[in-house]
Amino acid sequence: MKTARITRLAALKRQVELQKWLSEASRLNDEIKRLNERIDQVDMLKQLYNQQLRAPSLTSKELIGIRVIDNHLNDRRDIDHNRRELLEVERQRMAVMLAQKKSQVDTLQLEAKQLKRAEANERFERQQALVPLKRNS
Repeated sequence: MKTARITRLAALKRQVELQKWLSEASRLNDEIKRLNERIDQVDMLKQLYNQQLRAPSLTSKELIGIRVIDNHLNDRRDIDHNRRELLEVERQRMAVMLAQKKSQVDTLQLEAKQLKRAEANERFERQQALVPLKRNS
């Protein structure tokens, strides 16, 4: 027979696991936020360099330099977009797993409370059985 203490310890163990996963989810969200900021920065830089291309007195050397930078920015943006997509998929998968783990913790905590009540009732019944009956004299 399970005891409330064992079930409560199992619930605590699962809760610690849940906290680890929540921490990991937080890191994942921070990484996605950082990638979004970097993508925005790259887009802003691309706009600035495209404005520079419209300058009237642009030399061929400057044009080539801007094109090289633009290609590097395109590569960076593609890498960041791909990484963000992967992290978004991971975040969705993790959200399902976190919900399952939270459900497990809640179930174990509820079971521990029920077992604790049952054990208390059993102890009370044993104590009542040991109490002598009053005599009617």
